[in-house]
Amino acid sequence: MKIEVQPTSFTSEGETLRGHFVLPHGTGPFPGICKFHGLPGSSDQIGGIATRLAEAGFAVLTFDFRGFRSSDGLFRLANQVKDAKPAITHLLESHHTKGDWVGVHGPSFGAAVAVLAAARDSRISVVSLRAPVYDTLWFARSPMIPMAVEELIQNAPDQMHGLTDPQIRKDVLHWMVEDAKRLNPLNEIDKVAPRPLFIITGDADLGIDLSGVKRLFDAAKGPKEMVVVKGADHNLSSPVAYEETVNAVIAWFQRQIILQSM
Repeated sequence: MKIEVQPTSFTSEGETLRGHFVLPHGTGPFPGICKFHGLPGSSDQIGGIATRLAEAGFAVLTFDFRGFRSSDGLFRLANQVKDAKPAITHLLESHHTKGDWVGVHGPSFGAAVAVLAAARDSRISVVSLRAPVYDTLWFARSPMIPMAVEELIQNAPDQMHGLTDPQIRKDVLHWMVEDAKRLNPLNEIDKVAPRPLFIITGDADLGIDLSGVKRLFDAAKGPKEMVVVKGADHNLSSPVAYEETVNAVIAWFQRQIILQSM
């Protein structure tokens, strides 16, 4: 199915955030979904799940948070939580969406942001998480973070702003821990209810352990649903696991639209 891609931008605390509307072909409006990328997430925020959701009939807003790629500013979790609100506003106020229904989909670190955003913004109707960073403080203190930063500096320094500057890099790592002390999805997942929550993850994810994801799911209130995809690692490198995951996310969003109309 054909899709349409339209560049867009909006501001958050005076900083410009840039992204795209990924839209079904044809005349809208459509039900809207806002996608929150990971840390740093793919440089291609149009392809993958955003395109597949658009092909399924959803208007998708995908954008770079502050400190990433085409957007202004520097990364910190507190900023991402603040960026989420104007992103939802931008989607709802566009002529692409119908009604006041809006879904959020977040993979990995974007899933943590999705939980924290939903806890603060009642306009978010449903929340979908893939391989969620379930505990931001554990994640920020993990030895994988400095290693990931070094890998970005070596291979993709343009993905996050300022990492090549030793002081900014030090500040970013410090902010991760300090923000996580007060912004942790484990402590706020219960605030998503009574809005529907969907969590999907893999049993072969070496970065985000299944037991931790189950802790997040158990801490949530209903309605909620969790799916574990056999053979799915964090980056969905298996084509079979990728298709199963994407299809499950799309089907869940489609069910939410049907339930809303009943």
